Amino acid sequence: MATPTGQARDPAAMGSWRTRYAAPPRVSYTSETKPFFLTSEFLVFVLYEMGLGIAATTSPSMDARLFWILTTIAASVYMLSRGIAKAGTRSRVRDPREDMDLGR
Repeated sequence: MATPTGQARDPAAMGSWRTRYAAPPRVSYTSETKPFFLTSEFLVFVLYEMGLGIAATTSPSMDARLFWILTTIAASVYMLSRGIAKAGTRSRVRDPREDMDLGR
């Protein structure tokens, strides 16, 4: 791609100009994970609970005790999956332990 003057631009020179005179880039604190209601785990959990509720009301072989046991298991698995998803994200809170100089 040609420049308007017909001369090629040096990318290194452009980078040094930008670092010298332009504002530094802003630090973005976006989270790696989505809110709970936008995840596929939550959708599967809600659909499972709806199906389980329909099955519990229509089936004579499924009683309230079994319904609540399966609901508890599903809720526990959902919370575990969200905990695993959030485990890899960094906290946005300032941690004073990061400021310690340990002689490095």
